[in-house]
Amino acid sequence: MASALALDAGSARAELGQDLERVQQAWAGQARSEALKPRWLERGDVIPIVVPPWSIDTARGSCTSIVLVAAPSTQFVLHLHPWPGLPSAIASGAGALQVTRCEKDRISLLDLRLEMRSPRAMLYTRVAVGRTPPPSLATTLPARVTGPASPSLDPGPTPPRESLTARLAHFEAAAAGSGAGATESARLAAAGPARISLEPGCHRLLATAEDPSPRGSLLITEGDDTQPLRVEPDDNGDARYELCTLRSRRLQVALEAEGDDVEETLALAHYSLPSGLPERFGPELGERLLQALGGSAAPRKLGSLVFASLGAQGLTPLPQTLLPGTCYIAAVVTVHGSAPMLSLGARAGAANVEADVTSDQPGTHLGFCTGTSPHAELEVEARGIGVAWMVTLFRATRARAEGP
Repeated sequence: MASALALDAGSARAELGQDLERVQQAWAGQARSEALKPRWLERGDVIPIVVPPWSIDTARGSCTSIVLVAAPSTQFVLHLHPWPGLPSAIASGAGALQVTRCEKDRISLLDLRLEMRSPRAMLYTRVAVGRTPPPSLATTLPARVTGPASPSLDPGPTPPRESLTARLAHFEAAAAGSGAGATESARLAAAGPARISLEPGCHRLLATAEDPSPRGSLLITEGDDTQPLRVEPDDNGDARYELCTLRSRRLQVALEAEGDDVEETLALAHYSLPSGLPERFGPELGERLLQALGGSAAPRKLGSLVFASLGAQGLTPLPQTLLPGTCYIAAVVTVHGSAPMLSLGARAGAANVEADVTSDQPGTHLGFCTGTSPHAELEVEARGIGVAWMVTLFRATRARAEGP
């Protein structure tokens, strides 16, 4: 196995070297073309790329070009100085990227920053100047071009909508199949709010009505002085929401629609808290952790908490010594501030897994298993102002059956 891996790695390096030679040959017709020093980067690194003065010398040519090449599996983004009518960020495709700017547009190349998105890679850069642009990547490295996107197909007419009774039955069946302990329904009218009591756990809400019916928005409040949470209906007119809580709560759910005679059915599915969810972090942070673990879709049973840590903005490696042949669940949540970018990664042996936080969630989670080696590394990357986060690691199951 080791010799096979070494052969694959050697073959990949040989193919990369051949691609670099093809670029050098294709750019031989430029007035001047030189390779910059290769750079070794890891995920989250953002480095400047300084084009040499000769590459913007008008006496040598009016066009400046730059090409970046790495292994085909590498993902990175090139950020350029904003310039009218031109993109300020370009993503790589199959580990390569080429940009040419001519005349006054070359100003956008005076401020280049490279952002690495893959775990790690060696990146090679070549810069050239000439009277015309060099051949495109599609000509130089055709194997790196994924081809045009497939055209959009006509999805056909919208299927008829199910009856209200069928929709409610499907909601109950889906809830029961996903582990809900109980479901209930109530009438919801625009003339007045409904009051519901929620025990600790996660709760899925669905507000739906007979067709045709005016679409209404849900207004969810807790207490008399809080600003209501507005839940807008989807394209079918249904409003859906999920709420996770570690304490008993009493809510008011109101229907906002045109006319006081509008009525909908409010269906609720209740999910118990996962066993093993830590209580030490308090209700607010515990609820964020529950959402990061998947909310109502979180594992019903969590193993022992083996690691927890706080961190701030930047890229933070967190090396771990764990049990070999064991699976784990890691989760990260924001504790303070707003993080436009928050991601979690885990490396164990040759396996690499990553998870990014979406804009409507406070955190995310991932699972991984150790092999024969107990060494693993978590990695959290946070970008924002005043950002603080918490990462937790739970032991799940053995990765393989143990002997007697």
